Amino acid sequence: MDSEKDAADKSDPIRLFIRLDAGHHTGLGHAARVSEMLRHITGPLDIHICGAGAQLSLFFTHNVTFHFLAESASEEQKCANFLNLAKKHKADLLLIDQPGQTAKTWQAYHNSAFPVIAIDDYGGAVQADMIFNGTILNEYHHYPLMPENDGLYCGGEYALLNPVFGAVNWTEPTSKSLLIVIGGGDRAAGWAAALTGDQSPFLSPLYPKITMVVGGAFPETEALKLACEKLGISLRQNIPQSQLAHLLGQNSCALITGGMIVYEALASGCPAIIFPQEENLIRETDWFAAHKMALNLGYEGGMDMNLVGKMIALSYNNPTCKTQNIIDGKGIIRAARIIDEFCATINQGS
Repeated sequence: MDSEKDAADKSDPIRLFIRLDAGHHTGLGHAARVSEMLRHITGPLDIHICGAGAQLSLFFTHNVTFHFLAESASEEQKCANFLNLAKKHKADLLLIDQPGQTAKTWQAYHNSAFPVIAIDDYGGAVQADMIFNGTILNEYHHYPLMPENDGLYCGGEYALLNPVFGAVNWTEPTSKSLLIVIGGGDRAAGWAAALTGDQSPFLSPLYPKITMVVGGAFPETEALKLACEKLGISLRQNIPQSQLAHLLGQNSCALITGGMIVYEALASGCPAIIFPQEENLIRETDWFAAHKMALNLGYEGGMDMNLVGKMIALSYNNPTCKTQNIIDGKGIIRAARIIDEFCATINQGS
């Protein structure tokens, strides 16, 4: 009888509280990778999402409890509200995948009664039981407050992207085509406007087939749609990741903003031209270009439509960017296995 009770206890769902926003400024990449990771965790979970942004419900639709936080609140206020909710609902585990954390918020999570999993991209004052950082820059893997680097899972093998991108087998199509993927944030939105504006590089008949993809939180979609129609660009919004992977596999090259889409393009093998639209993406984009894995428009150059046109022509004529197998698309599966093991230890200790 005791062994049966022990087995039942081990299968009790872990009450997981997740700090996560999804909107124009934060972007949707964080929500996309968390939702995909949860899909690969095999142990039972009672999932609670705490954050701001109407787009959250697009990624988490079944068996999830939402606790919406005020979008106008500071990150420290959101942290306090999140921890209060976790205490009220007797959470077993916290997962944080939200940019804008400070040393103070990480300290608050560390001082709470809950074990903490952090998903981070830059290193720094993070304190957690385990940290996943799938970026390729070693300098972004430095966590001085993590004793002896215990619980760190860093590098391309832990790039948290949907495995469908690694399953793509890109081959150069017989006719030239271009995929454009626009990320989140005001500067990315400005780039989309410039690409389709009066100085657009796509006024030339050099580009017979162009597809542009934007996220569900992209602002002023109707204006962009009209601009794309005038240029013969097919605009698609908020498509499933499987469709995005398919597009990466069938186009000659991808013109993309920085962030997770870079890793998705690399995993697919699609030649990429990157516009690092935020300053914190510059160093990573420089690294990819230096290792001949992508072409780099540069932080300022991305807004130069003449340069954009030259880079596309260069990629069309020499699509030889190599990923060197640093991103295989299986990082999220590896991370989910580790989290499964961690959840098992929580159940055993309860």
